[in-house]
This record gives sequence, C-alpha cells and structure tokens, in this order.
Amino acid sequence: MGKKVRIIVDVTELGRKGGHARAANLSEAELSAAGSKAVNARWEAYYKAHPDKLKAKLEREAGKAARGRQPKKGRKG
Repeated sequence: MGKKVRIIVDVTELGRKGGHARAANLSEAELSAAGSKAVNARWEAYYKAHPDKLKAKLEREAGKAARGRQPKKGRKG
C-alpha cells in the first residue's frame, strides 16, 4: 500500500471566500431573506438562553398594545 497523504486546509480561508461568492450569486431579495433568517435565529437562540428577557419583552409589547401601539415588526429603510 502507498503512503497516505494528508492535506491540511485552512477552513477559515475557505469560509471567507464562500460567503462573498454566495452573496454575489443571490438576488437582493434572497440576500435580504437570508439575513432576516439569520437574525431571527440569533434572537431565538438568545431568548432560549435568557427566558427572563423574553418574558420582559412580551410584557413590554403587551403594555404597548394596551395603549394602542403596534409592536415593531422590524426596520425598513
């Protein structure tokens, strides 16, 4: 049997190129949707780790609704 050759690849370099290449191939709407999905996933993970913060947020939104304000849906710009 022959020798096994190990190829060491710096995965951080591959990751840096991949994000830009993927973004270049997405439409503006697809890129926005992917970003929104990522942000929502981060907040979901945060609130899962900090349930007391989620409870406080929901209480604030309930108070605003009682005063006739709509909770924020996100920024538009």
